[in-house]
Amino acid sequence: MNLKKVATVIIALGLVSSANAGKLTAADKSITTDLCITAANGNRAAMHNTIKSSGYSSKFIVDKVQCNGESLLSFIEQNGKNSASMLKMLDRRQTQVKITDLANNTLVAK
Repeated sequence: MNLKKVATVIIALGLVSSANAGKLTAADKSITTDLCITAANGNRAAMHNTIKSSGYSSKFIVDKVQCNGESLLSFIEQNGKNSASMLKMLDRRQTQVKITDLANNTLVAK
């Protein structure tokens, strides 16, 4: 009977510790900490508002902000909810623009 109680306590502690493992807490109230926590929560609208209120551009934030010693994008990949959507929102380097000068097109006579 005593072994059953010990096993039950160990299982309960394991479940409690695994439930708390994914929760992030802010170390301070700096804007970079706020950006990291908001990004990890995966809410695009909240992230947009946090970026806007920070006064920095999203490009600057992606290039310069460090979360727990790693880049913001790596931090989102490892710790974020809805990470694919957040990465798509923040990492705009994959976007390509092609401009064609229509006035320069000339017909070639055969």
